[in-house]
Amino acid sequence: MKISNFAIRLWRLASLVGFGTLLIYTYVSLETNVAVRFTPDSRPDVFINRDYLFYGCVAIFLINNTLINTLTKLFPKASGTALPIPNQQLWLEHRSQLNEIFRNWFHCLMAAVNTVMALALYVLGKLNTQLGSTNLSGHQWLLPVCTAIIVIVIVSLPIRLAMKPVAED
Repeated sequence: MKISNFAIRLWRLASLVGFGTLLIYTYVSLETNVAVRFTPDSRPDVFINRDYLFYGCVAIFLINNTLINTLTKLFPKASGTALPIPNQQLWLEHRSQLNEIFRNWFHCLMAAVNTVMALALYVLGKLNTQLGSTNLSGHQWLLPVCTAIIVIVIVSLPIRLAMKPVAED
């Protein structure tokens, strides 16, 4: 097994476990009504029921993982000539490598979405424990980090496909 495959599987597993753990922890630790939006002076503005938050997150998690797993399994069956990839003819000659690259990328995408959702739940839990405080803190890093995670994963596929396949032994 290549180190990249191992790292991607490890990230995917960690994101699954991390999301599940944070979801349960957040559900247990939050009040019945959860503040999900705040005014500029740090007062809660919009509340939703904890159960709606929990079931909404579970639904997004299940839909995301199911759809991406389905795409991962369907990709090897797709016609190579229908794929809009650079160096198409060269990649068609190395279809097993192409399938592995896409499988790893789909798993990275799944892990990225799970990680972003877990981080959002973590920050939401932290902000709700600070209710009543005049200065809410600890959430400024969330948007740049989540954006970086998603952008890196999305941009990595075209960059990898622009490279030539590795020569097989």
